[in-house]
Order: sequence, then structure tokens, then C-alpha cells
Amino acid sequence: MSRVLVHFVGFRDDRYWNAVRIWGLPDMIHEAWDRYAADDTLAGDMVIFAEGEWNQKPRSFTVEAARSRETRRIGRETSGRECPLV
Repeated sequence: MSRVLVHFVGFRDDRYWNAVRIWGLPDMIHEAWDRYAADDTLAGDMVIFAEGEWNQKPRSFTVEAARSRETRRIGRETSGRECPLV
């Protein structure tokens, strides 16, 4: 018999500690509810969302893919210009 895992999705503030007080420490933490997070869950696992409904559909893209697209977009907009060092 497999153990039920607790997944926290989208927690970025004090709500994380509130959830820990109620459900205990999570077995897995997911930045967003995307296909990768959904594929990490099994029937019977408990998924706790920081925001949104319990039956929300997972995003078809990952957070990493979205960041990569944004980085490429910014790179195209600033190409040809000198970037100051920060």
C-alpha cells in the first residue's frame, strides 16, 4: 500500500505556515499547478492550493517555460542596446 503524499501548490507567503499548521509539512512543493505538478500526484494524494478552486485544471505550460519565453522576449526588445551592469 502506498503512502498518501501532501502537495502544496503556489504558496509564497505566510499562508504556507498556516497550511503547515493544518496539514503538516508537505511532501512536495509546486510553484504552480502545471502538467508537471499534476503528473507528480497519484490518486488519493492531497493537493493544497494557495489560491483557486480545488478542481482547477493544470496549466499546459510550466513556470520555467514561461520565464524562458519572457527572458527571450526581453532579449529581443533590448538587442542592439548596451545593457548596464547592475
